[in-house]
Amino acid sequence: MIRPETRTSIRRHELLADLVDVVARRLKDHEISATASEIIANDLADHLAKHWGGQIISFPKDLRRELVRLELEIYGKFLGDNYDELARQYDMTVSGMRKLITRIRAKLAADTQHDLFDPARVA
Repeated sequence: MIRPETRTSIRRHELLADLVDVVARRLKDHEISATASEIIANDLADHLAKHWGGQIISFPKDLRRELVRLELEIYGKFLGDNYDELARQYDMTVSGMRKLITRIRAKLAADTQHDLFDPARVA
């Protein structure tokens, strides 16, 4: 007999499917093949399900994450025209490095923008 899915099992499947989609897309952005990206993303989701399954984990909605250490390290070495050098140093393609720098710039710009309607900023 097949048990009907519970809200929890549906949400778990949504979380893992979203994780697979995001990881595969990010790997493809760094010019990993589509097939390898899908395999790695699914392997990661399987790992999380196996090793963290049964745990109750809450992700705060308002958590403002810092840029990861490696991104900050790369951006700190970026001089405006040294994509080739950084790509070689970090074993990436030049195109992948350009995308990474663009993404870091967007994150930094978003962090410096202030929300006029943020109640925490109202004096």
